[in-house]
Amino acid sequence: MPHASFKLIFCLASLAILCTSVVGQEETANYWFRKSGEFLDNRSLKEADYALDRALQLDPRNVSIWLSKALVLELLCKGDESLGGYSKALEIVDEDLKVDPQDADALWSKGVALDALQRQAEATAAREKAVEIYNRTLSENPQDSETWFKMAEVLVSLYREDEAVLAYRKSAELNGSKRADAWLAAGYLLEEQGRHNESIEAFDQALQSIPASDAREQAFVWEIKAMSLEDAGRRDEAQQAYERITELQPENAVAWWRLAALLKDQRRYNQSMQAYDKVLELQPQFMEEARAWMGKGDILNETGRRGDAMAAYTRALEIEDRELQENPESYIAWLDKGRILYRMGRYEEAIEAYDNAIRLSPESMGVQQAWFGKGEVYLRTGRDEEALEAFWQAIELYPLDYDAWHGKGEAFQAMGKRTKADMAFEVAEKLGYQR
Repeated sequence: MPHASFKLIFCLASLAILCTSVVGQEETANYWFRKSGEFLDNRSLKEADYALDRALQLDPRNVSIWLSKALVLELLCKGDESLGGYSKALEIVDEDLKVDPQDADALWSKGVALDALQRQAEATAAREKAVEIYNRTLSENPQDSETWFKMAEVLVSLYREDEAVLAYRKSAELNGSKRADAWLAAGYLLEEQGRHNESIEAFDQALQSIPASDAREQAFVWEIKAMSLEDAGRRDEAQQAYERITELQPENAVAWWRLAALLKDQRRYNQSMQAYDKVLELQPQFMEEARAWMGKGDILNETGRRGDAMAAYTRALEIEDRELQENPESYIAWLDKGRILYRMGRYEEAIEAYDNAIRLSPESMGVQQAWFGKGEVYLRTGRDEEALEAFWQAIELYPLDYDAWHGKGEAFQAMGKRTKADMAFEVAEKLGYQR
């Protein structure tokens, strides 16, 4: 499946870039802000939340830290606390704007907070005003790479992606301090538009802009590039990219898991099983641990060892249930629980788990994958019309999902609608579907 999680990964990465862009000494707010970025790189959300709390103790009026705190809380499925963080950021930024109404950076932050608080009209107005001020600045100094970068960030939030790509490229070409970040962001937008080759070129530019000694940043960009290569159907290159990450960061459980999943999809089961075992050896976060057991179960199932596969799925399910006891609003745990139950043939329970993932997931994060999962269950149980509707829902959320298009074709085929099925299969293949 193409990486519907790409947006979540980039969301975490954008936070990490923001957090690591400051330099500070130990026990300063900047130090803890930077530490939160390091935790985010490892998907350690609880540790990142702790680091942000420490930063706020030392600098309680820092809007960037409050916005980061609110987003981390959202990813931790702590909705009410997250809204409180956005409200606090808005309170501070409104006070700042009373002092300087032309502060474009403050208006940008205000737009972020208002958007999160579901006040979209006000958010758009704040962002449009920020763009207006940034444009004035650039008319006076068109070589200001940092302002080009800020302009691009605001344009993204206004859904003006093509303009944002141009602004990111302009910022990068001016060789400012955010050159790598600009190429990375441009690559992400191009990837979201299905322009895979252009996005990969942008990621290569980002890699060239990062010092070879910075293994952490290098590994992060290699991860994004690898996912883009997968979506482009360039699996051998994607494998090489994941292997490069494991060279840079041998303890990176996420990279080992992604490599294992890619090898599994290529039916290179022995290598895949070794990579999954490496994930488990590293004692990863619950998500990678459960998915490693699920992947091992898939391999065992494919090689005719159904009993061993069920044992592996049971281990994965136990991990998800343990996480849900501690955090019952974890949409990731519900999503993966649905996948495991589907593999175990417990279809009604799988639907219930997917419904919980849809209900709890932040907008677009996980919802698309849950609808795809429901489509698989409905198709397997002969509920073809419901399967078709579920795949439609997945496609509406992410039109480039070739697996969902293929599922749609299978649903049409099961309903005896051969022409429509062939059209859906053709779209899936053009998007990169491989049997």
